[in-house]
Amino acid sequence: MKCHSVQKKLSAYQDKELEPREIEEVRGHLLSCRVCREQFSELERVWKTLEELQEIHPDPWFYRQIVRKITEPRQEGLLPNFQQVFRLMPSPVIASILLVIGILAGTYLGSILTRHDLLPSQNDPLINSQGTFFSSLKVFDPAPPGTLAHGYLQMASYKESEPR
Repeated sequence: MKCHSVQKKLSAYQDKELEPREIEEVRGHLLSCRVCREQFSELERVWKTLEELQEIHPDPWFYRQIVRKITEPRQEGLLPNFQQVFRLMPSPVIASILLVIGILAGTYLGSILTRHDLLPSQNDPLINSQGTFFSSLKVFDPAPPGTLAHGYLQMASYKESEPR
């Protein structure tokens, strides 16, 4: 027998699942081939190590829980009752409701964050002027003036003027 076919049969040889003729062929090959013999001894070491491990005994209710999960109909999602409500409403209605909730939550949080008693410096009338408020919104510009990004955008949008 060749090494390849013997190595395929090593597990069956160890488990004594081969026919008597095959057992003799594998045994004869193992006596003559050091590589296959080492592979077989490695396989035996693995099985001995596995036999030494303690058996894990599951909870007595484990099998009942498995059977129950298999037989019960599966409920999809975290909140199946909400899914039924969402199926009844068309998507634009759901989007509108979420938009209103977002606007209300943003308004509420914005009013909390802009309260005067949160920051003592906001009591100064010069700081609370409308001009200061609108100039502070420049932070949200895509590229604030004086930054590297602003300079790059000016260079990228530069158009050479036509000669007169």
